[in-house]
Amino acid sequence: MSTYVSVSHLRVEAERAPELIVAFRERAHLVDDVDGFVRLEVWQGGEPGEILMVNWWRDRASFTEYMRSEKHRCSHARIVPELLESIKLERLERLTGYAIVAK
Repeated sequence: MSTYVSVSHLRVEAERAPELIVAFRERAHLVDDVDGFVRLEVWQGGEPGEILMVNWWRDRASFTEYMRSEKHRCSHARIVPELLESIKLERLERLTGYAIVAK
């Protein structure tokens, strides 16, 4: 089974990092029932304000479809505008075409 992983390297002001983490913990879970979605993890880096959002999907097409969806827009609309404005996407990595061969 191949998989698609998207890693968003986010940066937020150090004092806003706890607020962003709470926003992820209290997310609406709208993506959870989307066809092709596997899981989401949010990692906090060693530097203040460094957050990685890691999404696993069945394939890139499922991810792309979700990113264009109303559910995606709704999930972002729930974030306090001031917090949303303070989030900077530093880098986006995509891993695709890899087959899971052991767990």
